[in-house]
Amino acid sequence: MTFRNTLLAAVAIVSSASAHIIMESPVPYSVDTIDNGPINAAQFPCKNQLGYKVSKVNKMAVGETQTLSFKGSAVHNGGLCQLSVALSREPTANTPFKVIKTIQGGCPGINGAEKFSFQIPKEIPNGDHTFAWTWMPVSSGGPEYYMNCAPIEVTGGAGDESGFNQLPDMLVANLPGINTCTQVVNTILEPPNPGANVEKADNTGRKSAPPTGDCGPKSGGGSPPVPLPSSSTTAVSSPTQTSVPSNPGGIFAPGASNAPQSTTTTLPQPTGTPNNGSASCPTDGAIVCNGESQFGLCNHGSVVWQAVAAGTACRNGVIQKREYRGRIVRRAI
Repeated sequence: MTFRNTLLAAVAIVSSASAHIIMESPVPYSVDTIDNGPINAAQFPCKNQLGYKVSKVNKMAVGETQTLSFKGSAVHNGGLCQLSVALSREPTANTPFKVIKTIQGGCPGINGAEKFSFQIPKEIPNGDHTFAWTWMPVSSGGPEYYMNCAPIEVTGGAGDESGFNQLPDMLVANLPGINTCTQVVNTILEPPNPGANVEKADNTGRKSAPPTGDCGPKSGGGSPPVPLPSSSTTAVSSPTQTSVPSNPGGIFAPGASNAPQSTTTTLPQPTGTPNNGSASCPTDGAIVCNGESQFGLCNHGSVVWQAVAAGTACRNGVIQKREYRGRIVRRAI
């Protein structure tokens, strides 16, 4: 190979390495091995084939301004970006990602990679979580989906997950094998549910369009919490079965279902025996009993107790009518 050919080959390698975009800040998982290509269904979420190696924990206080920055040059005329959070340091395809900001066009830039700002909202619970940047570019030779993730530690946030559960699900598109949601070519994708925090970053007048296909969540990740009976409600009429969501949590996950199961299952009891407060539990979505007088719904490994309705009892994970075991006494008249 001549010197000229060697030089051209080296330039091609360097150009390829910087052709796409990689999230620079927050510092992503496996930063030493992360690649700049789009993600496929087998790698979803977070290019998990690289693992979740932590080189730096990105500490974020609720309400403080954070910086989103990138490495690379090919911004493909910008596009739609979403910033999301998952309450896990090693998320799977069934882990819910909730949107905290949508950048509608112009992301990660128009004439080159730019910096953006964001804040962790008050709905995000305190703890160790995963931050996700997703990008659906305008023009890149075909519909693509990019996703980089980073470990974060949130402080000053919520004490429970109720607000987090009400945030919109992260949009997953252009990923055959996950769903049929597809971007219209050469348009800025309009997400069905961008959330309350939306930034418009494209001032070129480029056309926007909603996606085609099925873009809805494939499981209960975006659904409101399952309503639970309380002491002021009417007693449960059926003593034999209670419907429980079959796969709560997760977003756009293949094979997940939001259909309620119709059979009664004997469920394990939670650890500990508190009279009030919370306890741990093994199965998300399961009803668990604390004696016969208290129950709770397992949510991400924890359960908060509350009293059963009058005239009912919690037995083996089922709310039933309380049986009368007294003796009728007849009196002479």
